[in-house]
Amino acid sequence: MAAGASGPLPNQSGTELERIRSAVAVYFPVYETRVGPQSLLLAIHADRASLASQFDRLRQELWTLGYVPLLRRESGEDFIEVVRRPKTGRSRLWINILLIAGTFGTTVFAGALIWLTYVGGPSLGATDFLYGAIYFSLPVMLILGLHESAHYVMARRRHLDASLPYFVPIPPPFLFGTLGAFVSIREPFPDKKALFDIGAAGPLAGFVASIPIALVGLFMSIHAPVVPATYCGPTILGTSYGNLLIGDSLFWAFLQLFVPVTLVSLSPLALAGWVGIFVTAINLLPAGQLDGGHIFRALFGDRTRYVSYAIVIFLFGIGLLAGYVGWLFFALLILLLGLRHPPPLNDVSPLGGPRYALGAVVLAILISGFVLVPLSTPTGSVGLSSTIAYPGSPPPGALVAANATIVLANGDPVAHGYLLTGAVTNVSVAGANNSTVYLTGQDFANWAKNSSWVWRLPDGVVVTLSGGSVTIPASDYVTVNASKNATIPVAFSNSGVARAAVLEFSVDQYCASSGTGTATTTITALFG
Repeated sequence: MAAGASGPLPNQSGTELERIRSAVAVYFPVYETRVGPQSLLLAIHADRASLASQFDRLRQELWTLGYVPLLRRESGEDFIEVVRRPKTGRSRLWINILLIAGTFGTTVFAGALIWLTYVGGPSLGATDFLYGAIYFSLPVMLILGLHESAHYVMARRRHLDASLPYFVPIPPPFLFGTLGAFVSIREPFPDKKALFDIGAAGPLAGFVASIPIALVGLFMSIHAPVVPATYCGPTILGTSYGNLLIGDSLFWAFLQLFVPVTLVSLSPLALAGWVGIFVTAINLLPAGQLDGGHIFRALFGDRTRYVSYAIVIFLFGIGLLAGYVGWLFFALLILLLGLRHPPPLNDVSPLGGPRYALGAVVLAILISGFVLVPLSTPTGSVGLSSTIAYPGSPPPGALVAANATIVLANGDPVAHGYLLTGAVTNVSVAGANNSTVYLTGQDFANWAKNSSWVWRLPDGVVVTLSGGSVTIPASDYVTVNASKNATIPVAFSNSGVARAAVLEFSVDQYCASSGTGTATTTITALFG
């Protein structure tokens, strides 16, 4: 807080100045008084053992009188600078109530969409809203509420004026229905201990609350409903709820070690726990007015501003390189709120060893809970390759035949469903003088339509199709697990004679983003 931020002391008469000087003299011997254009500066003698407690009592007394003291040390001398207390607006409880009601509504709606996707439902119904509230909205709001309530309680314990939590609602397509919550501290932090304690209380409370919610949600995910790989989930304003991936932080990977099986999908309750851990981590970034900005300013003083600059550069960098635009908006928000954290009123008294130890715990939470790309869409990475072999003799009614083997590779970290297509794209026959003639037009169409395709799918289903271009039925889609391959033998035959035919196989992924999830392979069958 700058000395002149509150304006000059009004009516700087001897009576008012003496009242301030007398109030300070109760706690500290004053040996010099300087009257400035915007403040009153008093040189004091301070006992280091009682400095913090004496200054805090002085701060509370002057605050009630309408003033704010700032303790500083220059050239081996201690000074208390007194400025006029800034005006603060009155609390409006109805705003808090309105915001918490709005946030409950938006998180219930988000939870309903998440629950609908979790169970593979066709459309939103009353049950989806009920379970979305129970398994997502209420846990998320509990974590956020405990986080901000811890800030509030710690502020009140340090005799600071603080608002009740303000929740921030945001409707879908933002996935979670909220941008978090905050508490407004309406007066300057008295000292480094208060700055640290208030800053750390919220993240620690939210983090501790997130752990049991995440663990119960992970065990609930063991019994997740089996949803077909062809289920894409609801799409709201371009956000596909069934086609999203969450990033694994180090701590999230650690929690999954307690789950005895590999999870296919996360329950909404597990997702609520993940949100709590991630929100805690980003709040602990040591920048500006974030909780981490408070904590690291208390730990390392004004040098933290250089870390704030580095954090903003880091967020812009990963936002551009990793392609997650959310970090760009977050970096801009930090810039708007200010990179340089104002000092506490008492920036002289030491913090103490135990708080440095707790600072190491906070740093561990930040590192283990942070995710470079928190939300992403599967890339639709898929590969298709083929080989060919020839049977000893064509099947009955066929003059030519070939056995193709297709290998379908799912490059995404989630299972997908695929539709397969086969087509004849080129046919050559023997011409005069043993020349090669390529069929075109109706001749090509007549030859291709007599083709027969026998697909042996990985689940044991055999699909027989006829024609020059065929697609396996939607009901017989091929499911390929995350980062796995599927091998599909295809027996091709034709009742017409030919020297060679070019067979093209292609694959289309269900629920793929535009321009992704497709692949093609071409193979030439030589018949003679």
